[in-house]
Amino acid sequence: MSSNHFKRNLSVLLILLLFFGQVIGIINVQLSKPKFFAWSPYDEISYYKIEGILNGEKLTKDDISNRYRISAIGRQNRSIYNIISIVRQYETSYGLAEPAKIEISYIVNGHKKSTWKWPEDEFD
Repeated sequence: MSSNHFKRNLSVLLILLLFFGQVIGIINVQLSKPKFFAWSPYDEISYYKIEGILNGEKLTKDDISNRYRISAIGRQNRSIYNIISIVRQYETSYGLAEPAKIEISYIVNGHKKSTWKWPEDEFD
């Protein structure tokens, strides 16, 4: 077998491995809930509203924005689980000193309204 023939076969093999690796990655991401790390097309629009209570007082929009570094009311062009993950991460780390009760109301792609509550609800 000549050197050129071997290099060509190796190149084709590497290209096929890369292609099938990407296909497997796309399928894996589309079957999992948190999709915000996916580079594949993701066309899910979510409208959300975050409300909360801290030390018996309702959090203002500014309080929520300062606490989570995201808007209290907004649109998420990725999975709603991105917003949930931000809130959950904060509450399981920095928020342990001052635990809050949080409710995120959201609508995904114009379907029915859903609600996620902290600390009661979890997601995979």
